[in-house]
This record gives sequence, structure tokens and C-alpha cells, in this order.
Amino acid sequence: MTPEDMLAELLDDNKRMTTLLREAHAVCEEHNDVASTSLIENWIDEAERRTWFLYECTRGKD
Repeated sequence: MTPEDMLAELLDDNKRMTTLLREAHAVCEEHNDVASTSLIENWIDEAERRTWFLYECTRGKD
């Protein structure tokens, strides 16, 4: 596996993680779990920043 392939896989994994975190966030909101909702919001922000960084790293590599 090339380094570019690894970065592309990490990019896909982080996109998927963001989707799953958003689903978990919705469940926590439904149950008025403010503490978990707040934690998950931070994790979503971090995952989105990683996704952007990985996208920039892989852009133009194809």
C-alpha cells in the first residue's frame, strides 16, 4: 500500500466516523443527554478538521 493510498483510506475512515458521530449526536439529543452531546460535538469538529487536512494532503495526487 502506498502512502497516498493510506491517506485516502484515512480520509474515507474519517468521513465515515463523522457520519457515525452525527448519528450518535442525534440519539443523544433525542434523549436529552447534554453531556454526551457536547462531547460528541467536539469529536465531530476534530474529525472534520482531520478530514479537511487529509483531503488537502491527497488533492492533486491522482
